[in-house]
Amino acid sequence: MSTAVAVRPAYREPAYLRYLAGHGTSLLGDQVWHVALSFSAVQLASPGVAGLVMTVAAVPRLALMLLGGALADRFDARRLMIGSDLARAVVMVLAAVLAFSSPSVLWLVLVALAFGIADAVFLPAAGSLQPRLLEVGQLSSGAALNEVVARAALLLGAPLGGVLVAVGGLPLACVVNAVTFVISMVAVTSARPRREVEPSGEPMFAAMRSGFAFLRGDRVLRTVILAALVINLGFIGPMNLGIAVLADYRGWGSVGIGLLVAGFGGGAALGSLVLLRVHLRARLGLIVAVAALVEAVAMVAMAVWPSLPVAVLAAVLVGLGGAPCGIGVRTLMQARTPDAFRGRVSSVHTLCSLGIAPLAMALFGLTVDAVGVLPAFLFSAALELIGATLCLAVPDLRQASIKQG
Repeated sequence: MSTAVAVRPAYREPAYLRYLAGHGTSLLGDQVWHVALSFSAVQLASPGVAGLVMTVAAVPRLALMLLGGALADRFDARRLMIGSDLARAVVMVLAAVLAFSSPSVLWLVLVALAFGIADAVFLPAAGSLQPRLLEVGQLSSGAALNEVVARAALLLGAPLGGVLVAVGGLPLACVVNAVTFVISMVAVTSARPRREVEPSGEPMFAAMRSGFAFLRGDRVLRTVILAALVINLGFIGPMNLGIAVLADYRGWGSVGIGLLVAGFGGGAALGSLVLLRVHLRARLGLIVAVAALVEAVAMVAMAVWPSLPVAVLAAVLVGLGGAPCGIGVRTLMQARTPDAFRGRVSSVHTLCSLGIAPLAMALFGLTVDAVGVLPAFLFSAALELIGATLCLAVPDLRQASIKQG
């Protein structure tokens, strides 16, 4: 008779905790910089110019993300993370010096471009290193803990950036931001992976082509990434821009926006904390599909029901559904990807989640203008249902499992 081997949860792995300390601190620095950049652009010019500056800042990260994934597979991912942190710390120190002299929109753009180029390497490298710090059976709890840390960085980073700008202006925000990247660099330096990977040695563009060829050859991986793309297209717009639009439509004002955001964030945090203990290992495609269905139904309820308390409860359910949806996709992706392709697969997944945020919000805004608020939420929910259907339509994905140890 065989006995199941207990798997130690990821939060008891010292190397993984050091990695998360570095990754989380780096994400915190990203949020501080975004607030400082947008506020400074508004002060120097206008909201319209600030929007253009923020768009320019996002271009290098999006344009170079796939190249960053190939770099993460060609070179040591941990050293790339350290190099990205070092480069961003230097950029922030230079930005602080420039801010003391004669700041202008032009140098804001140049600093944002340099920051974005360094940032494009960090996320794929982090995605490549993370699963190599864990055993296969720890991937689910590792993804859940990563989600908790990322949400904490997003929650704390923006207010911290606002306080720093209010107290000491752009120079103080840049100096503190540089410190966050130094802290991240020190933490990641000591996060040694369980398995070292032999560099691919392929030329960069050949490596990118072979990465796409690998995804084309794995039906489960390419389908779950496509499903995640469609689900995110339906999810990001309503739960970002859509919350403000809905609060204005219902007359709930800024209080309504705050309560809806808090409800969603609380639900997502609770779902991630639960999944630290309840590990996702079997029928991962089915779990992702059911979670997307919960998100879709809750989003429709949030929009259709005119009561603010009911809408807040629905936002909590959206967050609860989002946790197993995102963690299930990440766990399955990491379990099926060989070490040699982790950077490239991670870069594609990141592009299909974080990278499409501007497109998703633009799509939602245009839909609201064309057909109204409630139909826009229904359209977004339909996209989530399409993503869920993709997960159910492929038997190997629907029944996908990972080893327990």
